[in-house]
Amino acid sequence: MKGDDGILALLQDIKEMLFGIALLMSGIALCLIGAAVNGGVGVLLSIVGLVVVVAGLGYVHHGYTQHEVVEKRD
Repeated sequence: MKGDDGILALLQDIKEMLFGIALLMSGIALCLIGAAVNGGVGVLLSIVGLVVVVAGLGYVHHGYTQHEVVEKRD
């Protein structure tokens, strides 16, 4: 199974990036809804949206920077 370790690591990185992108989109949607709603609920939604956006950025950054391309010569 050693030959498949690189593929599994790459799939894990892709999964983290996709999860981060989903969090980014959800956070932006929460911020937009929070901007449209007036009052305390809108502020709360905007704050939660910002937290979700930051978490999404973290996942995308981690998924993008953690991959290693190792070339093997047969």
